[in-house]
Amino acid sequence: MLGPFRVECDGAEVASGTPQMRTVLALLVWHANEVVPVGRMFDELWGEVPPASAKVQLQGIISRLRRLLGKERIATAATGYVLRCTAAELDVELVRQDLAAARGLIAGGDVALGATRLREALGRWDGPADLNLTEPVAAQIDELRMTVLEERADADLLLGGTADLIGELTAAAAAHPLRERVRAQLMTALARRGRVSEALDVFLTFRRTMVDELGVEPSAQLCSLHARILRGEPGVRPAFPVPREAHQPRQLPPALPDFVSREELLTELADVLTAPGRERSPLVAVSGAAGLGKTAFVVQLAHRVRERFPDGQLFATLRGDDTMAVLQQFLRALGVPADLVPAAEDECSALLRDLLAGREVLLVVDNAADARQVRPFVPAEPGCAVLVTSRRTLGELEGARLVRLGLLDADESAELLAKIIGVPPGDALVAHCGGLPLALRVAGALLLDHPHWTVDDLAARLADERTRLDWLEVGDLDVRASFDASYRQLSQSHQMLFRRLGLLPATTVPGWLAAALLDVGQTGAERVLEDLVSWHLVSTAGCGTAIRYGMHDLLRCFAAEQAEPEQGAVLTRAVGACLEMAESMAARLPTGVLKPLPGKALRHHAEADACDPIAWFDTELPTLRAVVETAAVRGMAEHAWELAVVCQRYFDHCGHDDA
Repeated sequence: MLGPFRVECDGAEVASGTPQMRTVLALLVWHANEVVPVGRMFDELWGEVPPASAKVQLQGIISRLRRLLGKERIATAATGYVLRCTAAELDVELVRQDLAAARGLIAGGDVALGATRLREALGRWDGPADLNLTEPVAAQIDELRMTVLEERADADLLLGGTADLIGELTAAAAAHPLRERVRAQLMTALARRGRVSEALDVFLTFRRTMVDELGVEPSAQLCSLHARILRGEPGVRPAFPVPREAHQPRQLPPALPDFVSREELLTELADVLTAPGRERSPLVAVSGAAGLGKTAFVVQLAHRVRERFPDGQLFATLRGDDTMAVLQQFLRALGVPADLVPAAEDECSALLRDLLAGREVLLVVDNAADARQVRPFVPAEPGCAVLVTSRRTLGELEGARLVRLGLLDADESAELLAKIIGVPPGDALVAHCGGLPLALRVAGALLLDHPHWTVDDLAARLADERTRLDWLEVGDLDVRASFDASYRQLSQSHQMLFRRLGLLPATTVPGWLAAALLDVGQTGAERVLEDLVSWHLVSTAGCGTAIRYGMHDLLRCFAAEQAEPEQGAVLTRAVGACLEMAESMAARLPTGVLKPLPGKALRHHAEADACDPIAWFDTELPTLRAVVETAAVRGMAEHAWELAVVCQRYFDHCGHDDA
């Protein structure tokens, strides 16, 4: 049916007989597997006035067709006849199957294979349809062909094809002067080939035709395409060849000469990045607290594997929400002329993936705020690799190898300081830096800047927690500023809990105490705490229901600075919560133990866990002692003695006479 009507049996064409036999057969084929009423056949053969012998003549035609095709092919129904055949025996049905399959492939992302399937469908036509029936069969077949042609043209445009399309679309537009989709495709193909004036002429000609013949304007979509071509926007401006060999960027910063430690992890990740036979681009996301040396670590790693990526190494630091700027930077580095860099983020990302296809490039994206910033840089093919740093754990980043950097231990800290200053640093100075590489580097730079200082001089200056951060700053190295950058990215509730934790004297705190600081339920407080853990601003110890939360000493100093205006209120709330919680637990102790009368100190609500009171006191005793001492020092005598007296019930019950 896709061209001159013909019937083949076993590969050989079968003569369809007289014109009347041909008409009846064409009607049966077009309505294959459907009953064609006798009256419908009369109308097709003789019009409105069939002869008296019409029924006999039709029976004779059906009989001859059965001898031609086989008796089982044409069945008699109550009202007419039906041709039995499978979809695979009808070329028009094969095209419909091709079209459906191609749509599925394209929707699934396999545009190339979908376009191939559509080309195969178009190849089934061998000319215009000549089914001379009263219903517009030929027009319906032509409409099917145009649909296949348009969808294949869309697929080719997605794949970057333009040159071969122009002639085909020009002919289709001439044959169908009111078909808008073909005009849009032709305009796009012409514009991408640099034939902008011709693309604009196609629009103007079509607009005149629409106005003259139908009295309407073209659709808003076609008018928008016309405007985009006028502005030269991405997607409708000339494509350009990128000379790949001439653009092999080498953007890695130099590796630190005094880098220490993490050798085992470097070796492990180098193997991940360079593993042969991989199916996708490896993605490594390194996270850790501010000042932990994440950038130095990934740069060290990138230099270790750079020879494995001969087509280039790209490096950029994200500052705020500037993903688009870094994408454009990478495109320019890969040879895209500045005036042809797309203005939309998704187009930049798509072009970056296109340029990286078939290449071996290492991408280093420093200081990502979240996974959303990282995804546009991830290539689709396995030849490349991506290294990312972030101040928070990017657990939502699909397929990433997550690496959490920890603090340096005392020996590693001493080794780093010794490499910087050239002499052993001493235990006190190392301890005051808390294993934080940034603090160690600041300490080393201070000693180099002040040669008249000894190691002990600097250690003495850092001994006071209240002024420690004032000293840990030199040039562009600033521990406080690094912490502040993380703090400013937090929500108000996260900032509130973080700074209030800095005022607590205990090394670690339980979830119920954090809940009291926020004045929310324990579940809500734990969600905020766990977010702070993800940001590496709070650490954890223990597991399950026994998880406790702590903070690095330098982070505690910073947090306490932020909380200074609310220090009195926060401590009152914290001590009041400890007092109420301790009283609740003490009330569960055996009645034989002396129960003191409560004093006048303000309590603050705290959720009491359903746990053994002895076990609770065993766990919380260090916290309670620290709170009593702090309350006494801060002039909160009422709270201090009441909390001490409440704890006495536990001491008496357990026989802790020396407590």
